[in-house]
Amino acid sequence: MRAVLDTCVFLSALRSQQGASFEILRLLRLGRWKMVLSNHLVHEYEEIGKREAFELGLTLPDIDDLLDGLCSIAEAHALTHGWRPVLNDPDDEPLVQLAAESGANHIVTHNIRHLRPARALGIVVTKPRAFLEELRKQP
Repeated sequence: MRAVLDTCVFLSALRSQQGASFEILRLLRLGRWKMVLSNHLVHEYEEIGKREAFELGLTLPDIDDLLDGLCSIAEAHALTHGWRPVLNDPDDEPLVQLAAESGANHIVTHNIRHLRPARALGIVVTKPRAFLEELRKQP
């Protein structure tokens, strides 16, 4: 299974080791699924992660190390020019573009309502708990 993680899920995983978001990243490290990343998304993770680092009890180098680790196991995909927007919020558009152009079959987010139009492109938009349940069903 290949998926794109919204920044809110990345941040949730940093906030708590008890939730589905953290478990999804743990299963990523175990090779149970493939994360798809673009430069745009990595930059967003970095920006938000570093802005919240102190509150999370992390240092800026901790965020760099985490992102280096994610990049080392994720599938990199470059976004193309000329994408026709499908969402009302241009800030979320790169998530849908990445999933569509890379062929990832899921976007994992806490923000289902804003990303719902991605479903018209054949992308499953799901919350972390539901994605985790799907991962656990796989052999």
